[in-house]
Amino acid sequence: MERFNVQWKGLAMAVLACGLANFTQAQEPTLIDPVDIVEGLPTDEALEAEWFVTNATENPMALTVSRNVLQTVENMNLPYEVGGAGAYERFCWGGTCYPYGAASSALNLALTLAPNDTTGINAFGAEDWLIADYYPNGEVGATAIEYCFEPTQQGVATVCHTVIFCTGIETENCVLSVPENAVELQGLAPNPVEGLSSLTYRASEGGVLRFLDLTGRTVKSVVLAPGQGAVWVDGADFAPGTYLYALEVNGRIGQARKFNVAR
Repeated sequence: MERFNVQWKGLAMAVLACGLANFTQAQEPTLIDPVDIVEGLPTDEALEAEWFVTNATENPMALTVSRNVLQTVENMNLPYEVGGAGAYERFCWGGTCYPYGAASSALNLALTLAPNDTTGINAFGAEDWLIADYYPNGEVGATAIEYCFEPTQQGVATVCHTVIFCTGIETENCVLSVPENAVELQGLAPNPVEGLSSLTYRASEGGVLRFLDLTGRTVKSVVLAPGQGAVWVDGADFAPGTYLYALEVNGRIGQARKFNVAR
C-alpha cells in the first residue's frame, strides 16, 4: 500500500508540474486585430499596417520586436542602401521608428506593459503600438513580413504575425507563395555564444547564411552547400553583443533569429 501511495504521489507531482509548465507557456502578449494584408499601388509612397498589443497576464511584460522577411518582390532593397533600387521597409515600436531594413528593436528600448495594459500614446506623445511601413518604390508583387513580439522574461512565449504587402496585383494573388518546408534553419546552440556554437539548415538549392548587426548590416556570411548541413559559429569572430542570423536563398532573406555573444 505504501508503494502505491508513493507512486501515486509521484504521478500527481508530475501532472502538477506539467500543468504548471503549460500554464507558464500560456503566458504571452496578445495582439489586437493584427492586419493580414495591405494592398496598394506600386506608385504609392508607403503602405502601412498597425495594431495594438496588450498584456493580458498578471505580471509585467517587457517586449522587443523582430521582423523576418519571408517573401519579397523581385527587387528588394535589403540590406538597405540609401537611394538603392527596390522596395524597402521599416517598423516602429515603443515610440521609436527604427532605420530602414533594421531587423530588430533595441533591447534597452523594450516596451514594458503592466498587467492588463495596452499600447497607446506614451508620456512623450509618441505612438507605442506596432507600425509597419512598406515602401513599394515602383515594385509590383507581394512581400510577406513576419513580426515577432519577444518578451524579455523567461517563461513567456513569443508571438509572431505575418503581414503581406501587395502592390499592382490582383487580390487572389496576394498570398504567401514560399513553398512550405522548402527552407529550414534550426536555432543556434548554445546561445549565448561563449566559444563554439552550431546550427543546422536545410536548403535544397543552397544559400548564404548571413550574420547581421541590429541595423541590418552584414558582418559575416557563410556560403551553404545545397541540401542539409551544419555551421559552426565561433564567438571570437564577433564583438560581444546582440546579433541576428538569417538564411538567404535566391537573393531573398528570411528566417532571421537573434543570438548573443558573451565572453
